[in-house]
Amino acid sequence: MVNAVDMASPPDLLSLAADFTWRSSADFRVEEISPLDVGCDPAVIQLLRGAKLDRLAQRTLYPAQGEHFGQLLGRLAPMRDIALSFAQRDGSVVNFTLTGTAGPDGGYVGVGKVWSGRPFDEQHRGELVELLERAEANRTREMRLREEADVLLASLRALIQPSPLADKCADLFSLFARLLRFDEALVVRRRTRDELLVVVATDPALAGLKWPNGDIISAALMGEALVVADMTVLREWSQFPDSVRRRFRNALVAPLTIGNEAAMLVALHRTPGFFEPSQLALMQRLSLIATQAFEVDEQKNILINTAKLATLGELMTVIAHEISQPLSVIAMAVKNAKLALETENERQNSVGSAEQAIVVAKLDRIHDQALRAGEIIGAIRTLAHPDRRTLGLRPVSVTEIMDNIRHLTEGSLRNRGIQLICDAPPYCRPLKANPVSLQQVFLNLVVNARDAIAEYCRLRNEPTRGEIRISVHDDGISDRVLVEVRDSGGGIPADVMNRIFDAFFTLKEVGHGSGLGLSICRTLMTDMGGTISASNEGNGAVFRLEIPAYVEEAAS
Repeated sequence: MVNAVDMASPPDLLSLAADFTWRSSADFRVEEISPLDVGCDPAVIQLLRGAKLDRLAQRTLYPAQGEHFGQLLGRLAPMRDIALSFAQRDGSVVNFTLTGTAGPDGGYVGVGKVWSGRPFDEQHRGELVELLERAEANRTREMRLREEADVLLASLRALIQPSPLADKCADLFSLFARLLRFDEALVVRRRTRDELLVVVATDPALAGLKWPNGDIISAALMGEALVVADMTVLREWSQFPDSVRRRFRNALVAPLTIGNEAAMLVALHRTPGFFEPSQLALMQRLSLIATQAFEVDEQKNILINTAKLATLGELMTVIAHEISQPLSVIAMAVKNAKLALETENERQNSVGSAEQAIVVAKLDRIHDQALRAGEIIGAIRTLAHPDRRTLGLRPVSVTEIMDNIRHLTEGSLRNRGIQLICDAPPYCRPLKANPVSLQQVFLNLVVNARDAIAEYCRLRNEPTRGEIRISVHDDGISDRVLVEVRDSGGGIPADVMNRIFDAFFTLKEVGHGSGLGLSICRTLMTDMGGTISASNEGNGAVFRLEIPAYVEEAAS
């Protein structure tokens, strides 16, 4: 007899608590057997020593009685839970169950369990079958949980690695592919107002793909995970590109959060009905880990953007200083030119020709714009010094601001077929504001509305046309005046509404927006003691400005 530790490592037996180890030769004859449990009677297990397993198994065989032993091993490799009965001379019966795996010499090595009692009749066989099937289910479940735990642990290790986001996602997808068995996986997020884009994919050919709006993204925005058994029934199926419709029929979807923006994680398979609802929990765990990966990346971007803002502030101060000098020269030269024309007309005792009048008007406009540019430069300098932002607050006529905006934008709006409508009550109290800052806020909102309308019409394959309306509401009682800027540009996507005032966030295409306009608007409104908010109404966006009304201080 040999010790168990001297034998080859027995297979993992989860269904039964093993009593002994055994080893057979290539002809299935038991050569070695050794107890594992102190309660195991060595005399009992010695009944198997020298016995040939194929002969015993022909008499009492689980799970198919009478099946040839060689066929059984071919079907249940490695050998698992084979039931045997050994009749002793006194008429008693000892029952065994054996589990084993092929050894290096062509034989088998394994573990076994001793069962006391009667021979394996049908009732006994049924009880054993039920027990072993239950044990097999437990074994399968434990193996699955063990594999899931290994994958989750490896995923967390990948998450903390200092690698690019794309590499982290590739590692996560590779790990979870072992459990979900998907063909491809991808992350879809919103890039522009009406465009969903695949930003990460296991197949590089799918990265950058446009994902249509429809049932799937609607569910993800509601925070729902779902199994799409057959993608062809989706209302957006016809809008998918051919590269998706040719390859995939089944989808497993889980919502994903990137910063404050809703997105979704999608696993795809070619076979309809491949994914099961039981896999949703696993998909959601992958979604949570992917969310952490994106949040780490977002935090890194925030740090980068903060550094950009600091650098931009320094750069703005330098530019403001360099430009202010030429602007002063321009304003002075225009003023001198106008004075020279007036002096010449006085010398000739004439009012000047019509052409001179046009020149003088143009010079006045150049002078006014140079002064306005100087005020903007001053505002830029003020932005860099928060303690000076509240200086320069004085009574401002909102109608004058709207007139200036109309003059500044009428050309670009008319060329795009967009109408600007300004509504104000006959009497409106002056606002307590910085005129340059307030005009900059109005101008940014009108330009954003113009671009939103143009993009909305382009996506609908319609000629550009629309309406921007600036409305002033003054009840004469409250300490604030409400100004609304409305457009017909399709509105702001709900999942990014709370990010539109963040620095460097933009819904415009790359190269067409800095992402600073609305952030600056919020800063300017806060510095003037006002507020700015956004919402969707009808077929467009509405920006609401609450601006303090100017109240003259009583004379002391």
